[in-house]
Amino acid sequence: MGGLIFAYGVAAFLPRDRQFALGWGLVGLFLLIRFTMVRAPKLQRILLILISAFLTLRYFHFRTFHTLTFTAWADLAAMLALYLAETYGILVHLLGMFVNAMPTERDPVIIDPSDPNLPTVDVFIPTYNEPEEMAAITAAAAAQLEYPYGKLNIYILDDGGTLQKRNDPDPRIAEAAVNRHDYLKTIAEFLDVDFHHVQYLTREKNERAKAGNITNALLCSCPDSMGLDLSRPSCVDMGLAAGCGELILILDCDHVPAQDILVRTVGHFLRDEKLFLVQTPHFFINPDPVERNLRTFQDTPSENEMFYGAVQFGLDSWNSSFFCGSAALLRRRDLAENGGLAGDTITEDAETALTLHSKKLNSVFVGRPMVCGLSPENFSDFIVQRNRWAQGMIQILMLKNPLFKKGLTIAQRLCYLNACIFWFFGLARFIFVTSPLMFLFFGLDVYNATLPQVFAYAIPHLASAILLADYMYGHVRHLFFSELYETVQSVFNIPAMLGALFNPRKPSFKVTPKDTSLSADFLSPLAAPFYILLALCFAAVPAAIYRYIAFPLERDVVLITAFWAGFNLLLIFLCLGIVWERRQQRRKHRIPTREQVRIRLGDRGDFLVARTVDISEEGVGILVPPDFAAQIGDTISFRAEDSSNREYAFSLEVVRVRKDPEGKVVGCRFIMRDEKDWVRLIGYVYGDSERWVRFWRERRKQRDSFAAGVGYLFIKAVSGVLGNFKGLAYILGAGLKRIARMA
Repeated sequence: MGGLIFAYGVAAFLPRDRQFALGWGLVGLFLLIRFTMVRAPKLQRILLILISAFLTLRYFHFRTFHTLTFTAWADLAAMLALYLAETYGILVHLLGMFVNAMPTERDPVIIDPSDPNLPTVDVFIPTYNEPEEMAAITAAAAAQLEYPYGKLNIYILDDGGTLQKRNDPDPRIAEAAVNRHDYLKTIAEFLDVDFHHVQYLTREKNERAKAGNITNALLCSCPDSMGLDLSRPSCVDMGLAAGCGELILILDCDHVPAQDILVRTVGHFLRDEKLFLVQTPHFFINPDPVERNLRTFQDTPSENEMFYGAVQFGLDSWNSSFFCGSAALLRRRDLAENGGLAGDTITEDAETALTLHSKKLNSVFVGRPMVCGLSPENFSDFIVQRNRWAQGMIQILMLKNPLFKKGLTIAQRLCYLNACIFWFFGLARFIFVTSPLMFLFFGLDVYNATLPQVFAYAIPHLASAILLADYMYGHVRHLFFSELYETVQSVFNIPAMLGALFNPRKPSFKVTPKDTSLSADFLSPLAAPFYILLALCFAAVPAAIYRYIAFPLERDVVLITAFWAGFNLLLIFLCLGIVWERRQQRRKHRIPTREQVRIRLGDRGDFLVARTVDISEEGVGILVPPDFAAQIGDTISFRAEDSSNREYAFSLEVVRVRKDPEGKVVGCRFIMRDEKDWVRLIGYVYGDSERWVRFWRERRKQRDSFAAGVGYLFIKAVSGVLGNFKGLAYILGAGLKRIARMA
């Protein structure tokens, strides 16, 4: 690091005519190392980070000492706004380099699930207003986990059926709560008979949201727990058996676990007495609104895969992998000594991890997806979720500032700081979008640099940052998709972020809606800001032409800001594609699969080897030879085996048949004869984590070149904005027809 600072100091004062050669020479060196040192990945990674950091610091020196000038107060305000936004971006970039400098991918630690000496485990499934069926599916999957019988207890923690809700003055609310309570309690009693112990638990009042629900359950499931700051637990409708599990597996009610999640996580606790957490990835079976509306779900890694497929490995190397609220195994003793889950912020998960890390306890990240969850279905729900995350992490920054938290290592302080300040991106992104417009419309001097200076300092910095991001995250993040996600959230992130910043105790927990119906295409109610930005970006075109002709001395800046506004326009096109919500035709989401199965028509004859195409709780698509004589209404006997050699047998009804280049695809629905068939089906559909691993690998295998990546983005932008305008035209036409009929 000292050598880097010395080299930066020398380079910062090189003559201008040599800065261009230095900048692009280092970009060339970056590419040379990137494609030649593949046999020394650790050294390669460090060298690439150092080159990129050098170019970034060099640009920041130029930006600070050579571009900030005073001409007028309005210019100064616009100039400083952009400078501070860039400074924020550079800080996040440098912290990201540090966090991901030495990622750790741990070797699997597999236990023998029949070992009677394994620690006891309690599974907590907190639920509030989600569909009852969703919680039932997760409970049914948890009841089939590979673990010794008698060592596992599952609890449905129902905050939607509390006494408070069942006695609500509004009869509709009270009736819904009673029905929910009865349904989930019946499910627990049914599963408890033939599978692992499953219990239903609710409480008197809804207090402290999810954190309060789990903390209450910690004491209810183990009345002898010590250290919990809970004067009187509220254990309503709980059975007589108590768990007192040494470990706690927490699952959101839409996070259906694979059967091997404990097999691959419990062993880490046997190795380390100071371990408080094993976090695993969140895998989502459905596209989020960005992926669905732009139709990128099958082509590119999901947005969360950058965090769970790269960043968490970096955090793990610094003992800073933190609790993400679900799909995590925690030690009860450490939670009890902490008084349960922390509750000062609305991101109780990360806050709890911060507190336990400060007590010199350890965490581990296991990078295998072993839960299957649901992303928010529409853009409004997506924004609710992201604003909650933003407010919670800013609360942690303001109330529990990791930089000054006693007990943390320097590395942990920086890792948590990075996680907190990331959520200021909305304000910075909004400034990046509007700054070129400030110059083109009003002539404000937002960026005082010539075109040669931009090519000598700014472009090498940006090039190295893009190349480094592709090197570190290219397998889990498409080119410029980070900028897209930040842009589409920015307008809504700003008020949420500022609210938490100036009043950190005000934000309250809001549950992310799940399983929202999307029966028809519609325009998101949050679309208006993007039409305004679109109009401004289009208006910038004649403004740029005018300034280029009228002010010859400003032509360098006009070209820079015009190109910049053009890139922003591309992002706005994509945003317009996102806010035009496309209908979700299937009630249950199907995941693509390529698995061998055996089938036969009816219950006679030999079984034929076939291959699945997709699968869900409702049905399965099967690729069969052209001469397979299945017709709609026929019954098919179905046999399958998963990657752990578990065997499944079901009856299917053919509901559709379509041609395929490889034969034909028979669409079938599962025939459920009784509740046990349903439980086995849940085990088949969700129980094999290898299915989720394969799906991740399929989306990550293709790395686009820079040109191909930009082309892909451009195609999606054009199709997105055309789809948006087509939808608007349809709405307008339908409205005019209604008016004409009324007239």
